[in-house]
Amino acid sequence: MYFLGKTDIGKQRQTNQDNFLTMRVCDNVTLFVLCDGMGGTNGGNIASSLAMRTFAEYIEQALVDSVNDDGICDVSGFNLPLLMNEAVGAANKAVYSRARENSELTNMGTTIVAALAADDEIHIANVGDSRMYLLEGKELTQLTHDHSYVQMLVDMGQLTKEEAATNPRRNILTRAVGTEPTVDADVITVDIPKEGSYFALCSDGLYNFLTEKEFIGIVRKKYKDYDDDDYDAELTLKTGLLVDTANANGGGDNITIILIKIV
Repeated sequence: MYFLGKTDIGKQRQTNQDNFLTMRVCDNVTLFVLCDGMGGTNGGNIASSLAMRTFAEYIEQALVDSVNDDGICDVSGFNLPLLMNEAVGAANKAVYSRARENSELTNMGTTIVAALAADDEIHIANVGDSRMYLLEGKELTQLTHDHSYVQMLVDMGQLTKEEAATNPRRNILTRAVGTEPTVDADVITVDIPKEGSYFALCSDGLYNFLTEKEFIGIVRKKYKDYDDDDYDAELTLKTGLLVDTANANGGGDNITIILIKIV
């Protein structure tokens, strides 16, 4: 598994309120976290950074004693989906508490999408409308479910997916980290797919300014700029192209992508 993340302010924002991290907890466990903040110039960045760090620290502390002398985590005794949900709860508490300490930060919050790859499974948690996708062959599947006003209308049959993508209320969230004392995350587990597949975690600044066809075309194309086994160079090129294309299509929001290749 190789991975690379990239973030960009976009073309229309004054600050970048997206934050992400990638972290190898041990040789067989890797964590990915992406947060898109909201709540003013300072609030959004504080919320996303605090949620990201709190989530990662919770996971790391929970697993630290399971690492053996060979650098392998024994995760057999853990309920990893429950651990992911608990980590979201810890992040929510941290952001909510910080907002209550400072009136200037009232109502700040953030999305979160996180993935914990452990052995042959990947456990995914999300709150808000940051997404995780799986690309197998030329089939792109959205693994997460948006907590947004327009997604609620899609679920009720009042909007189509295509109408939701351009609806002026598409940025209204029905659930976020830090805006209420508690929050429920969606947590799912999927098998690690076959070699040559890709996972992608991204903020709405990417998928709102990039069609699925463009995404598949960029990620699936074989370029002459790197050797077949130079995965770092491949991911550097492809994450750059994804961000550049979103900017070329308007760049109306902060843009963040974590691209993971299964090898």
